[in-house]
Amino acid sequence: MSITENLLKDYETFEHGADIGIRGYGKTPEEALSNLLKALATLQVENPLFLLKAPELKDAISLSAEYMDELLVVFVNKVISLNSLNGAIYYQFKGKLEKRDGVYHLVGEIYGVPFDFEKYGFGVEVKGATFTLAKFEKMNEHYVAQCVVDV
Repeated sequence: MSITENLLKDYETFEHGADIGIRGYGKTPEEALSNLLKALATLQVENPLFLLKAPELKDAISLSAEYMDELLVVFVNKVISLNSLNGAIYYQFKGKLEKRDGVYHLVGEIYGVPFDFEKYGFGVEVKGATFTLAKFEKMNEHYVAQCVVDV
């Protein structure tokens, strides 16, 4: 199945050797990043039932990078860190992505739920996002955000 065919989905994961790729789609860059977090969250648990519920947690996030691919990897790594520090699973982003003075800025909030292994089970331990296959691009009328995560 091609990326173009997958644009009907919000997110997906894909195999990449011993690691796993995550991909988010959206009509806006911000929606693609939010859907990328859903793909990440589905790796971390067996039963991502929280995706059907309203989030219970909220954290502010503000990041900058010279390149969009770099910002994407920094964003995913920041969320992985906050998941661990806060005992949470963040699966939604609301905010704004802007390019000012040649630098990309992402400002907003991430939303999630407290991690509860009895409810959601254990998935894989995601150690971090890598630059392997990292890309953020517009395809037709949609945006695609993807990278490979080390598990």
